[in-house]
Amino acid sequence: MIKTEQLINWVAEQHGGQIIKKTKLPYFTHLLTVASTSKPFVKFGFEIGLCHDLLEDTDTSIELLFNTLQSFGYSFDDANEITICVKELTDVYTKNDFPFLSKKARKKRENRRLVSISPTAQTVKYADLNDNVNWVLKYDKKNARKYLKKKRKLLLNLDRGNNELRKKALELIDKSLAGFKG
Repeated sequence: MIKTEQLINWVAEQHGGQIIKKTKLPYFTHLLTVASTSKPFVKFGFEIGLCHDLLEDTDTSIELLFNTLQSFGYSFDDANEITICVKELTDVYTKNDFPFLSKKARKKRENRRLVSISPTAQTVKYADLNDNVNWVLKYDKKNARKYLKKKRKLLLNLDRGNNELRKKALELIDKSLAGFKG
């Protein structure tokens, strides 16, 4: 089995039983979408997209991720590059680690942090936002307009990643926001 297939199976196992909110879809489908969207735009886009929620949504540690990548045949440098980007995409300002901050304050700090992550990680974030926007439009219309405005503001500041994918994300948000006017 090739290393990408091994990684797909391992990530699916780590996220086993998780379901996308308000659907019956396995959470893994979101990860595959982000991975597939990211792949053409950055080196290791597929792997980073596939793993982008591992550290915050499973019991997987950064060390386990790194060691697992190496066990599947990724070189030390490649495993390190993937792991660093996954860590960059992992929320830092969580309720557990910053219980004294309001949700709004945590989100504000998180958005400021995302501005400084690597171009590769920002590119995967664009793919993540694209899929999340599509989910919100389908399953949470009530809060969609507010969500879209927040994500548009975030994307305007996240300008270090692949410009083509960023443009697609902004166009999706702008088109969706236009549908709420009138």
